[in-house]
Amino acid sequence: MECPHCSNKIGIEIDMHSDGYAKDLLECTSCGTIWLEKASKIITVNRKAA
Repeated sequence: MECPHCSNKIGIEIDMHSDGYAKDLLECTSCGTIWLEKASKIITVNRKAA
């Protein structure tokens, strides 16, 4: 799995702060981007400003 923003492959975690609002919400520990993958498409939920 790879972050859609910074392409980091290490430190991708399931976002535990979502409290069940979205299934399989992922978070990059490097840049803070939060996204989910649905039907082979990436949907970015939140991307930290540079």
